[in-house]
Amino acid sequence: MDGAQQAAIHQALMTVQHAVTRMSFRGCDQDDLTEAIDRVEEQLHVPHPNASLISQFLNSIARSLRAQPEAREACLAIEDAIGKAGLPSTWQTGI
Repeated sequence: MDGAQQAAIHQALMTVQHAVTRMSFRGCDQDDLTEAIDRVEEQLHVPHPNASLISQFLNSIARSLRAQPEAREACLAIEDAIGKAGLPSTWQTGI
């Protein structure tokens, strides 16, 4: 994963964090999203990020947010970052 791909993922996570702070969630749901964001950020700072793990968490974050109209921008940012990184997008499956 190159620097541009990592930057796109980081930017998407910032968009998600901004959206999550404006939304009303149960506390545990917000904590789960924050934990998933942290796990992706951790991977972005290691010498050889685990692309599979990043993909899993990004798709999970988007899946958690997809029913929230106010999170549309965040979901699209994740989709864009997933595409730029060449990762599989599965979060829209079953809609």
